[in-house]
Formats: sequence, C-alpha cells, structure tokens
Amino acid sequence: MRYPIPLVVAALLIPFGACAQPLIQSQEGIALQNEILQLQQQVQQLQAQGGGNGESALGGSNQPVSGSVDASTLVPTLLTEVQQLQAQVQTLNGKVSDLQHQVQTQNDQTQQEIGDLKFQMTNGGATPGAAPSSPPSSPPINPPPPADPKVALKAALDAFSRHDYKASAQLAQAIVTKYKAAPEAYRAQYLVAQSYAASGDAKSAAVAYYNTYDMNKTGTYAPHSLLGLASSLATIHQNQEACETLAALNSQFTKPSARMKSDIDAVSRRAHCH
Repeated sequence: MRYPIPLVVAALLIPFGACAQPLIQSQEGIALQNEILQLQQQVQQLQAQGGGNGESALGGSNQPVSGSVDASTLVPTLLTEVQQLQAQVQTLNGKVSDLQHQVQTQNDQTQQEIGDLKFQMTNGGATPGAAPSSPPSSPPINPPPPADPKVALKAALDAFSRHDYKASAQLAQAIVTKYKAAPEAYRAQYLVAQSYAASGDAKSAAVAYYNTYDMNKTGTYAPHSLLGLASSLATIHQNQEACETLAALNSQFTKPSARMKSDIDAVSRRAHCH
C-alpha cells in the first residue's frame, strides 16, 4: 500500500509541534531534539522534491532516490525513527523529573534541618547564659566503646592529623558519650566539631561547636567554639545568627589573640556583619 505523501508528511509534522521547544536541558536530550529536527528537514525535503509522484531526496541530496524505493518505504521508516527518538526524549524527561523530585526532597529536608538549627540558635543559642533547656546533640555515631579515654583521645587526634575525619569524629564522640565526666571529654567534644568542620559538614559542625561551648562556657575551647559556630553558621548562610554569635564572642572574650582576631574579622566579612 502506497502512502499519499502529503498525508504522511502531515502525520509526521504533528508530533514535531510538541518538540518545538526543548523538553529537557541535558546534553543527551538536546542531541535527540537536534536529531528529530534533522529528520523533520528530511521529511520537508521529501515533500518538496518528491511531491506526489513517489520520488524522494533525503539527507539533503538533490538526487532522486532510486526508483525502486518510494515514499511508501521511506516515510514510514522516518516515522518509526521519529517515534523512537520521541520515546527516548520522554524517557529522559521521566528521569529528569525523578531527579528533580529527589533534589527537591533533599532540599526540603535540608531546609527543615537548617530551620531547626536556626530555632535552636535564636531560642537560647550561643548567647552566654542563655542555653536552651534541651541543647541540641550531635548526630548519632556508634563507634566501638574505647577501653580508656586517654587512649581513645590520642587515637582520635592521630586520626584527625592524618585527615581521617570520620574516624576522629567517631572516636571523640565515643569518649563524650561514655566518659562525659572525664577530663578528656571536653577536648573530645571540641574534636568532634573540628572533625565535622574539616570534612565539610558545616551543619553538624555548628551543632558540635555549640555543644562544646555549652559544656564549658569559660573553658579553654569556649572562644574557639563560638568562632567555629559562627563560621559554620555563615557557611550554611545563617548570617544573622553568625553575627549574633560573633557579638557574643566579642562581648565575653574581649582580648582575643592577633590570630583569632584575624579569624573573627574573616568570618564577620563572610557573614556580612555590620
């Protein structure tokens, strides 16, 4: 059965209307769209050069196709190719939609966690003497319990020095959990915060720095904990809370070292503090 060329071309051009605008922005999707447009041009050439007499000139050639091949063979083939390409585009659209949903879900979760942290900071936060009744805790970690806090702290510090921040956080958190009253627990809590910060987990670092400050508001690591908290808050774009934390730091510890003063100024600039 021979297909009337004008009717078949019209049928081919109908789905192209839906593809006039790129459906997806991935490189693979754009390549498919371009391939579809090339097929459209071939069909238009078929219509223009073959007319109604069954001859064709596909692929941009001005020479007619052999008389043994007519539109009844070429046009259905083109139609099949177009349909296959459009199916691939639809598949890519589905994958993109799934990825967008996953990203949105993760973003919503992150925003919720940041909102919780912001609430914790603004309702008790880092201001000296105003800690919340139930201070936030670091994310749960389940390392093997250390046999001795001194040995465990040394192992944690060694792990940190070789940039194994996951191990240093686990070992240090284990000391805080099992030996909270031990002298090593305070240093271990600060090491937990340092490990999260060094690994790029600013949100967990903020909570851990807060816990360090809350453990001893006048201790050796208290000013460093407030600075670390402010820096972590600035990293997760909680600039107002970061500036308030720096204000508390400057109010409580009025004579920072030159190095620390430089670090405070750097965080203040990052958070756009006035």
